[in-house]
Amino acid sequence: MIPDSETPQRLLVLAPTAKDASLTQRLLESPTVHVTACQDLPDLLDQIAPTVGAALIAEERLTGEWRSTIGRFLDQQPAWSDFPFLVLTTRDEVTSAPLEYLQHVANVTRISRPVRIRTLISNVESCLRDRQRQRTVRDLLESVEDRERRFRELADSMPIIVFTMTPGGEIDYGNQQASESLGPEPNLGRVGLRRMIHAADYRDALWSWKQAMNTGKDFQAEFRIRNERTGQFRWHLSRAVPIRDHTGGIARWYGTCTDIDAQKRHQQHLNAALEQAALASVSKSEFIANMSHEIRTPMTAVLGYVELLESLEKDSEKLGYLQTIHRNGVFLIDIINDILDLSKIEAGKLDISVQDVDTHTVLQDVYAMMRGRAEEKSLKFDIQVSTKIPREIRTDPKRLRQILINLIGNAIKFTHHGGVTLSLAFQGNELIYEVIDTGIGISSNDQSRLFQAFSQVDASAGREYGGTGLGLAISRRLAHMLKGEIEVESMSQRGSCFRLRIHVVESDRSDLIAPGLESVVQVPEQRTQDITLCCRVLVVDDRRDIRQLAGHLLRRAGAEVDFAEDGLQCSDAVRQSLGFPVRYDLVLLDMQMPRMDGYRAAANLREMGFSQPIIALTADAIQGDMDRCIASGCNSYLSKPIDAEELIRVVAAFTNSTPM
Repeated sequence: MIPDSETPQRLLVLAPTAKDASLTQRLLESPTVHVTACQDLPDLLDQIAPTVGAALIAEERLTGEWRSTIGRFLDQQPAWSDFPFLVLTTRDEVTSAPLEYLQHVANVTRISRPVRIRTLISNVESCLRDRQRQRTVRDLLESVEDRERRFRELADSMPIIVFTMTPGGEIDYGNQQASESLGPEPNLGRVGLRRMIHAADYRDALWSWKQAMNTGKDFQAEFRIRNERTGQFRWHLSRAVPIRDHTGGIARWYGTCTDIDAQKRHQQHLNAALEQAALASVSKSEFIANMSHEIRTPMTAVLGYVELLESLEKDSEKLGYLQTIHRNGVFLIDIINDILDLSKIEAGKLDISVQDVDTHTVLQDVYAMMRGRAEEKSLKFDIQVSTKIPREIRTDPKRLRQILINLIGNAIKFTHHGGVTLSLAFQGNELIYEVIDTGIGISSNDQSRLFQAFSQVDASAGREYGGTGLGLAISRRLAHMLKGEIEVESMSQRGSCFRLRIHVVESDRSDLIAPGLESVVQVPEQRTQDITLCCRVLVVDDRRDIRQLAGHLLRRAGAEVDFAEDGLQCSDAVRQSLGFPVRYDLVLLDMQMPRMDGYRAAANLREMGFSQPIIALTADAIQGDMDRCIASGCNSYLSKPIDAEELIRVVAAFTNSTPM
């Protein structure tokens, strides 16, 4: 009559008589319940084992020192156990003192006599089910304890801090590493975030923790934790995840703290190194700017006065000497330009200005600049266009011209007989420029070193032809910045072909033209001799030679010229002129001067209300680019060394002077 269970249970019986025990055994015995008759109370208590579900005791068998015997038994029971006793009472009306005590200290069910069989069986079944539930609780507790034990064993074996927190954020467990770092485990609950965490990191860490608490999301923060033994702070990365109960509420937080002090210190060293590198880059940029200024400024005087002498000299032999000086001075400027461009590229400060570029104009400009070089060596210089080409493309015209001039200049340099051809074609989505020469060529073994900075394929070639070995390296890097590429095909003593590919976007393909070569190669001479300047110019430069040179060029073209040595004198001169009817029509302003440089001077002029053009005169170094000149209040800029014709053209354009 007892319900089946997976594990047979035992019912211990301490009946009034042996006959009663036998009768009870026959009545309650089943396949799932084994009934065992006991001799006395000590015998019954000794037989209680995990498989025993309950004990049926006649009240009159509670004799002798039964209280102390049962007391010792109850004291030895685990927390989950509340062993059920069924007691057959002698009287139903009055509760005896022994029974009253037993009910007070143990789980007792009274069964009155005379015994009703149905009541007896029902009470026994109830007690056995109660004991089965207690075993289920025991198994759950043991499972939890086992998982907790395994968790702690695993946590203690880890080299990082592992902790658990209550839903309210109080640390209630820390592993062995936590004890070593934060102090003994009993003190963990009293440590608190404020004592653990460095004062400088506490506010951010607390904010992150409150965010996690309020949102129920994972916690993560970096902060310094104080070691209780050493008193030192070390950087840690802390993470914690919420563990939820069956209702979805947070039951506990499980977290870790990983020591990242070494990584942090490495990062700090790296940041310091990066900061030093940035400062070094700034120093390098400033050095390059100063070097450019200090070299270009005297070169401006050298080349400028050589040009003046050339225009005055009638003796052909002396004129040849002057032309040699001028040619080598220009060569020196080219070397300086290469060094500056490479420095700008390496510093990431060479800007690309993409705009609509007329392909026909580029060809004209390149032909005009390179024709003279070819003629000096009695070489033929041709331009060929084999397909229709876009009328305009989106690129940087200055850098495109620079690449082509570098490639053509190299071709002319290394060619003694024959000529150089610039070929242009449009294929697919690429505009392809080819520079073909009949020069000395390059072996296949040497081609791999062509585009390395400061490298020449043959040291003897460097001695014979000169140069820094920067031109091709700069050209390829510029090509990459224009989203293009440079390739080379060559054989020793059989000439070379350098191919520049420029990507053309879809919008550039709509208007294709076939430019007439006559209009390309017949570039009219641009002459400034016919321009007469009708203006008053203030020339500002700390170098007397430059002031006198610029003044002579401007006066020769018809301008009135005054001078100032620095930004302060410039500001004073312009301020005084504002009160008179005749004011300065233009200021030619050097940007690097003592006391007050050109940038501050230009800003001062604009602040005092001077609205006439200001033309910057700059060494065109990294720090002296056009953007900075324009931002300070200049309208345009000229690079040193001064090009006499460009100076007159720019001044004429801004002062509305006209040809004679």
